[in-house]
Amino acid sequence: TIIEFKNVSKTYADTDTTVLKDISFELEEGKFYTLLGASGSGKSTILNIIAGLLDATDGDVILDDKRINNLLANKRNVHTIFQSYALFPNMNVFDNVAFALKIKGVDKKEIAKRVSESLKLVRLDGFEKRSITKLSGGPKVLLLDESLSALDMKLRKDMQYELRELQQSLGITFIFVTHDQEEALAMSDWVFIMNEGEIVQSGTPTDIYDEPINHFVADFIGESNILNGKMIEDYLVEFNGQKFEAVDGGMRKNEPIEVVIRPEDIWFTLPNEGKFNVKVDTQLFRGVHYEIVAYDEFNNEWLIHSTHKAIVGETVGLDFDPEAIHIMRLNESEEEFDARIEEYVEEEETVGLAKAVEEENA
Repeated sequence: TIIEFKNVSKTYADTDTTVLKDISFELEEGKFYTLLGASGSGKSTILNIIAGLLDATDGDVILDDKRINNLLANKRNVHTIFQSYALFPNMNVFDNVAFALKIKGVDKKEIAKRVSESLKLVRLDGFEKRSITKLSGGPKVLLLDESLSALDMKLRKDMQYELRELQQSLGITFIFVTHDQEEALAMSDWVFIMNEGEIVQSGTPTDIYDEPINHFVADFIGESNILNGKMIEDYLVEFNGQKFEAVDGGMRKNEPIEVVIRPEDIWFTLPNEGKFNVKVDTQLFRGVHYEIVAYDEFNNEWLIHSTHKAIVGETVGLDFDPEAIHIMRLNESEEEFDARIEEYVEEEETVGLAKAVEEENA
């Protein structure tokens, strides 16, 4: 663990506004972390507290096993790349990149070597003497606050690859702040979803996309079809007036739940040959797929991503696999979710052991 937050809160006394609420997490060395959330969710506040630009109201911030709450910003072995870049306007590209290394007293030959390698990684070799663009060097932790937001789409995607390659090749910890879900999923080892000063869910990009913990996460990450339903029993769910096989368990019988089905997990069939019928309402071509909106007999809206073109106004069948049905408990926190899953796994193991003993005795 390189960075740890222990019950960190931040309240601005002049406005009595709490922007962070009892935040706790641990970050491992050499991984790419992303704080993802809408404006005002608290993600940049976390970054600024790590950097020493803000003080926590409560709680402890640990860096390399040392409490750094009162450590000056310039004494912390972290560097920040801001949205506005915050570089030295009187220095060229080379000197900006080399600045941190010079402060650390690194040998001139080593500085030249490391700056050259860094500039090649971000395709800025040959621009050493030009006026500043961006870059930083030498920290154990690199903090990036919306640092790609000023770039056009193509360059932004190119830099996502470059940043990821840079992080992996240097082996330092990156903490990246963004409100762009696609960017977070593409680059990160681990993502923290933030809302109103709290971490709503954390996990790998795959975990968060495939198993959103609540309505907010499912709606915020990617695109989803979210419907009210009922968990009849383990692996059997009811929604849209029908019962469907599912792969989730651990709920109470007949518990009200929400069902999430991603638009790319749905496909069209002929009428009456799928799970149910829908009527196609609109269609947009998105380059790699068609984005289709349709409505079922209960007037539920369905979003479908398909490589096949539909006809507006036609009635078609919709189909999906049991694995495409993701179940969410209503108003459940991440801690409650983890506790429930752990309890469910223990119950399954106990039942399995009992069956094994029964079979052995028989």
